[in-house]
Amino acid sequence: MKKLFLLSLILSSPIFAEDYQGRFCELNAYTESGKNVYGQFYMYSNNYGEASGAFTEDNETVFGDCFRYSGRVCKLENAYTQDGEVVYGLCNIL
Repeated sequence: MKKLFLLSLILSSPIFAEDYQGRFCELNAYTESGKNVYGQFYMYSNNYGEASGAFTEDNETVFGDCFRYSGRVCKLENAYTQDGEVVYGLCNIL
């Protein structure tokens, strides 16, 4: 039992935590009118990223933020197209 506790303590240590800063996050998103959104977000920290080369199927630029909420998954927030259409979805950190 002591060995199991020690192993779980070691594996939960920050040195084993994955670092997402500097990685890209691949989109799985769409606009409020149903257009697909492609591209990626760039992770500026372990929990926060911004649009970086994201665009709609009509080549509209997408702006916005994403926040990591579970493992490698981020939720888009305040995301919108250059014409102001709201963008919904997730992105997966690569």
